[in-house]
Amino acid sequence: MSKKKKILISTLIILMVFVTSWIFPSQVQSSFENKPVEEIFIDEFQNPLFRTLYFIGNYYYGRENIDYNKILDSTIEGMMRGLNDPFAWYLDATEVEESKIDTEAKYGGLGLTIRYDPEKNLIVVVSPMNGTPAHRAGFMPNDYILAINGIPTSELGLQKAASMMRGEPGTEVTLEIYREGWNDSKTVTLIREIIETKTVKYDVIEYNNNKVAYILLTNFAETSAQEMRDVLNKISKQKIDGVILDIRNNPGGLLNVAIEISSMFLKTGKVVSLRYFDGTEEIIPTFPGYYFNFLENIPVVVLVNKASASASEILAGALKDNEVATLIGENTYGKAAVQRPFQLSTGGEIWLPIARYFTPNGTDINLKGIMPHIEVKNPPKEVVSLTSISEEEAQQALYTTTDKPILHIEEDLQLKTALDFITGGNQLCVSTVGQ
Repeated sequence: MSKKKKILISTLIILMVFVTSWIFPSQVQSSFENKPVEEIFIDEFQNPLFRTLYFIGNYYYGRENIDYNKILDSTIEGMMRGLNDPFAWYLDATEVEESKIDTEAKYGGLGLTIRYDPEKNLIVVVSPMNGTPAHRAGFMPNDYILAINGIPTSELGLQKAASMMRGEPGTEVTLEIYREGWNDSKTVTLIREIIETKTVKYDVIEYNNNKVAYILLTNFAETSAQEMRDVLNKISKQKIDGVILDIRNNPGGLLNVAIEISSMFLKTGKVVSLRYFDGTEEIIPTFPGYYFNFLENIPVVVLVNKASASASEILAGALKDNEVATLIGENTYGKAAVQRPFQLSTGGEIWLPIARYFTPNGTDINLKGIMPHIEVKNPPKEVVSLTSISEEEAQQALYTTTDKPILHIEEDLQLKTALDFITGGNQLCVSTVGQ
């Protein structure tokens, strides 16, 4: 065994001890023989972890090509899976960066929505985002990206290609692209800029001689509360007969943002209650001064479906239990876990559920979800091969940086039911439309 390998293995073992002791603080007790976790690690974990790593490093026939970083990532991921909790996760360094984009709703990049074309083994442009460097440079849907900074995208794959196009604003990135009809590919150099995605989109729909405000909330990012405030300010200046808040397919996000946005639609009352890992409980009321008074005398509908989760369910539960909104759609996902990210020296993060939340009425929705007042199921979409970029897909990507939603009222039974409910007398009934 070489000195270099000995140093590497020793470093990894020390790292494992550090990571484990940091994840599990000394005051936390394990159910395993009621020992502190430090003792459990020394007595039960340390030896098999070291021996496994030793055997791999000395006897594995592919030991010259071992990726120790991957082994470490897999070890931590396995620890999280061992909790048998669907909401306990490990994100590696790349996934952490992707997660930051979701929560911050901005990143340094070119403003391209891309996907992988398995037939050509290349990256294809879905659409440039409006107002971004890629949009100004003339990129179009179905353009192929052949190389990034001289490296073929066939070697990079989707995630690495996306990562290479992102970076510090003001820095350059060179792309080789090909468009159908061109004789040869072209090489262009773009300067990265801050790309800010919009998490709140809105429109005012004229329906049955009424004006209904439609608001789409895609996730609960750092910018979402201010975006919602701006949209509600614009809507409040118009004569509106009702509001539809669409949180379908919204996976959640930041807890404080969910409370802020709930407070905009809820004048007083409880938003949510939390029960922490140590048994303590916290009741969170609305934030004073956040409520928009124009909502008081008009109907509010919240659209939900099976993919409305976490912070979306906090918002839906708060408005339902306080009887200020009618929920239309499908039963929600059922994620009542409040997660906290803990950073590791690997560049990754573990996301541990540290509390469970309950709706204002004390309902535990974990793995159960929230039932809407009116159940409506949209017909399932046909699964098709994506051999080219559709006009709708390109439009959606183009509008990523704008507050404009794309609506198909006649094809969207849940949205149409909400419009009929608001403009037809607001008669609350339980029904099922479409299978």
